[in-house]
Amino acid sequence: MTKVLISEMEPNQDIATCLVVTEKQLRTARNGSLFLTLKLLDKTGEITGRVWENAEEVCNAVPVKTAVFLRGRSEKYREELQLNIREIRPLETDEVDASDFLPACPVEPGVLFEGLQKILGTVKRRSLRQLSTAFLSDQSLMKRFRIAPAAKSMHHAYLGGLLEHTLGVTRLVSEVCELYPVLDRDQLLVGAFLHDIGKIDEFVYDLFIDYSDAGRLLGHMVLGVEILEKKSRTLKTPHHEEMRALKHLILSHHGEAEFGAVKPPMTREAFVLHAADDLDAKLNFLGRILEAPGDPGQLWTGYQPLFDRFFYRGAPFPAERKPSPGKAGPEEGITQLSLWADNRQKSPHESS
Repeated sequence: MTKVLISEMEPNQDIATCLVVTEKQLRTARNGSLFLTLKLLDKTGEITGRVWENAEEVCNAVPVKTAVFLRGRSEKYREELQLNIREIRPLETDEVDASDFLPACPVEPGVLFEGLQKILGTVKRRSLRQLSTAFLSDQSLMKRFRIAPAAKSMHHAYLGGLLEHTLGVTRLVSEVCELYPVLDRDQLLVGAFLHDIGKIDEFVYDLFIDYSDAGRLLGHMVLGVEILEKKSRTLKTPHHEEMRALKHLILSHHGEAEFGAVKPPMTREAFVLHAADDLDAKLNFLGRILEAPGDPGQLWTGYQPLFDRFFYRGAPFPAERKPSPGKAGPEEGITQLSLWADNRQKSPHESS
């Protein structure tokens, strides 16, 4: 049996594959026997697995947050696909390929990073240009920045998602500055670059994406300010007011406290960054919703609790009819109405 992805699984199928255990719970069945419930995932989704034989022994042998090889059979239970697991064992480190479990950005990270370098190369103010260069030239930091996700499960929730989102927001604020020259373009570009830099520490992303301890306790905005302060101490050029403005951009880019902002936006630049961040995140999330496979001809998505609405996929536009080969004039099978004939009578509203 070849390894099968969760998205490819169908009912009543023999399964032999590698998955990650994210949760486990030992339960008691109605007959008093123990069974083990597992939450399993790969890069395409999540599925529930159950072990009915030797459940306690398996529970002790299979740690959470580890990759496993399993054999079993897929089956429907209360309209939900699940795995009846007959064999399961943890994988050794050399048996694990993280790319099997973590989704990745559809765009090559090198292309995205080159685009980010190019737009930051247009920063004119010497102090901010040196600051952005100091970040871009930090190979260890940028290695993590290039592969980190932007979220656990919402927008850009895949390897390279942080870089993709950062470039999207940076491009947006650059375009807005063309329309509103009063804005401090240099400050906005560097602020957009650094607004989510704390996410390299907020998440862990080895076998699956989850919050780190620091991420849960502090959040990426506070972590981002810490990274900015640490880097700025290696430079003498950033002015105190410039640093304060950049910190405000980082701490306010979620807009409101209920959405995680430490402070609401209090400058024009902060308003722009919040709007750009919100737009790029929501369009990425909506893209996943609207492009998800569904029933053919289904014009609406399911109800989306986050937005409190359904979304319209849109009816396909009818294809244009092409004239038959070698036939000029009106399309074959269509009668030309006399309304358009040269000898038609003029409307009373037309001049003579």
